[in-house]
This record gives sequence, C-alpha cells and structure tokens, in this order.
Amino acid sequence: MVYNNYSISYGKGRLYLKSKEPKEGYEKVTYGTDNKITYHKYVHSTNGILTKAEVSEKEFEGRKLSFFEVTLIDGDTVNRISTVLKNVKGNYTDEVKSLVSALANAEFGSNVSLSVSKSRSEKSEKEYLNVYINYLDKLGENGKPMSTGFIPFDEIPRAEKEEDDDLGVSWNWKPVNKYFAMRIKEIEAKSLSSAPVQKTAEAAVTKQQSAPAEALLEVDDLPF
Repeated sequence: MVYNNYSISYGKGRLYLKSKEPKEGYEKVTYGTDNKITYHKYVHSTNGILTKAEVSEKEFEGRKLSFFEVTLIDGDTVNRISTVLKNVKGNYTDEVKSLVSALANAEFGSNVSLSVSKSRSEKSEKEYLNVYINYLDKLGENGKPMSTGFIPFDEIPRAEKEEDDDLGVSWNWKPVNKYFAMRIKEIEAKSLSSAPVQKTAEAAVTKQQSAPAEALLEVDDLPF
C-alpha cells in the first residue's frame, strides 16, 4: 500500500508532498529564522475514489493541532490531502474554505480528480486559491469531466464591520466561521453515511489515520 500525504501550497497554488531527504522531482525549500531545509514535490492534481472527509486532531510537539483532511483511494494508493483547519486568529483557512466549497455537493464513492490552482481578480488584483473536484466517470456536454461545483459566492456570509470610538474598526468573523462549521458537519455526515467503496480502501484509510502529525505538516505550515 502506498500513502501520499499532500499539503496545499497557497503561494504556488499547488498540491505538494514533503520529504526530509532530497529526492528526484523534489525542490529544496528553506524556512524559519534558522534556515531549516526540507524538500517539496509540487503537483497540479491527484485522483482516486472520494472516500472520506473529516476534521482530525493530532499531537505535534506537545500541542494538539486540528486538520481538515480529504482521502482519495486509487487502487492500492491512499492520497490524502491535509491542511491546518484554522489560522492564528481562529478563522477557517482559505485552503479549508476552498476544499469545503468543492466538497459541498460532491458524491462520495465517486472516482474524482482533485486539483489546485490560483486566480487573480481583475478589479482588486487579489489572488484567490481554487480547489476543483471533477468526476472522472461522468462527462458533461463538452465531453470533459463534470465538476462537483462550488458554493456560490453570494451564499457565504461576510465578516461584520464593527466600529468603536475607542477601539477603532474591527471585524466579526463569527457569521463566516459558523457557516463553514455547519458545511463541514454536513460533509462529514455525508462521508460517514456513504457505503464503503471497497474493503481494501476502508482498511487503508483506517491505517492511514494513525500517521503522526509530523508526516502531515512542517513547522513552516503552521499558522503561528
């Protein structure tokens, strides 16, 4: 059984694998004030049977960290996409929100591809992270794999602006966080209620859940 633990690079708009040692196809990456070295392999996409999506907790250097994880099973290969659930301010990360948007209407048990890219707004010049999930066994009228869709922008609540004579302007992100918390619960419920795709896949997912936190992230991934 092969296990691939993917992370999402917001900066590059790609999925990537990590290695502590140099490998073919991996780029050298330095991070931290003491210039630590790691190696990343960047890819556009991965694929497999959409088997599970869940929030999980793992221990890392004495701390409990929460992740949002999506598992795809491709034969004897487990492809898991894992990203830190919230940033230092306690808000859901852009990576999580992009994954949730693509998973909101996805059918578990389907053979899919999951890809990551970035786009730039022509008006604001702001860059956005995009996650796409396409069904590999369903074609649209254009002959291309059908998308699972996304959450309409207008459906997502906005942070509420709060002004105070003494404290100045602040933003209340509770409506946004509450919305995504509910969508994540819906996705987890769908994941749990879907019939097992295959016994080998279920066994692989169970084994993969025991992977230590250091296999899923590095210090430079932490939002603090």
